[in-house]
Amino acid sequence: MKKMLVVSMIAGLALSNFAAEKIYRGNSKDAKDIICYYQGQRFYSDAARKNPIYHHPGNMVSKDAKATAKNSIYRLMGDRIYKGYSLAKPDCIATIFETKTKRGDALSAKIFDGFIIVREVVKSTDKKTKSEVVTSYKVTADGINEIQPKVLFTIDNNKIYRGDSTNDKDCVLTFTGSFPASRLLFMAIELTKTK
Repeated sequence: MKKMLVVSMIAGLALSNFAAEKIYRGNSKDAKDIICYYQGQRFYSDAARKNPIYHHPGNMVSKDAKATAKNSIYRLMGDRIYKGYSLAKPDCIATIFETKTKRGDALSAKIFDGFIIVREVVKSTDKKTKSEVVTSYKVTADGINEIQPKVLFTIDNNKIYRGDSTNDKDCVLTFTGSFPASRLLFMAIELTKTK
């Protein structure tokens, strides 16, 4: 029994070494449209995962081998992405709000421009998919007064769309696997710059 457990654990570790999530340009899953690969807190330019292009350990993103406060190009904190290592409100690029989650991963979300605060969130559980779904919410800039924020991106069904849309023509990224909100926020802000 113990031998079988050890063998299955080793097999699981070995398989995880080969699996990498793929991020594609637009509404595509063609190999020619792959922008990069993701595995183990790193984004790679190649399928062999020898050339890391971004390191994303915890709440920092860096192009260097080790992310530090000095070389951080983005900082992610509290569902927000900031320039550099800042946490100043004016340096907030965008805020992500998860509208559907399952086991800590965002299945659908809205990415709003700048620093916003979401209040009065009402959720329900979808028993069929075992996911948590937001049924209503209020968006504010100051925590009190409701506003109509600019939607930069919409995430749904392993795709990232520009604006408040889920039309195929607005799809800017397609990805495999599942990601937490912070990683999706980074992908939407940085990887959509890739031509």
